[in-house]
Amino acid sequence: MRQRNLRDSTLIKRATILIVSLGIATLYGCVFPGVYKLNVQQGNIVTADMLAQLKPGMNQRQVTYIMGKPVLENPFSQNRWDYIYTLEKRDEIVKNYKISLFFNEAGQYVRYEGELPNDEFSEENQMNSIPKEESSPNTIQTDMPGS
Repeated sequence: MRQRNLRDSTLIKRATILIVSLGIATLYGCVFPGVYKLNVQQGNIVTADMLAQLKPGMNQRQVTYIMGKPVLENPFSQNRWDYIYTLEKRDEIVKNYKISLFFNEAGQYVRYEGELPNDEFSEENQMNSIPKEESSPNTIQTDMPGS
């Protein structure tokens, strides 16, 4: 009986040491200073040209054709659509905006609210402003000669 208790005690100590070691290794991997962080682009790209095409009275299908599907749709109210865009470069938000479109009870476009992107903020400029990922020995080169 005493030998069994001793063996159980040894197993518990080993398991505890293993769990603590794995926990420390996991936490060390999370805060290691050499970890590469990706550039993250999320949401809808909205341009002044797109907003200029919107006319009061358009139905939701016509608005979707111009603007695309919104990132956020309220399931309880189809009268507001939110278009949100964020570009994060290594935990720093480089660009961020939100445009909200409003519809009447008949589902017709009424107006938009939000900060309108400036004139040079076209879709092409936004796509060109996305930072290129840094190359490393583990990445595939995308601008290879002859492609």
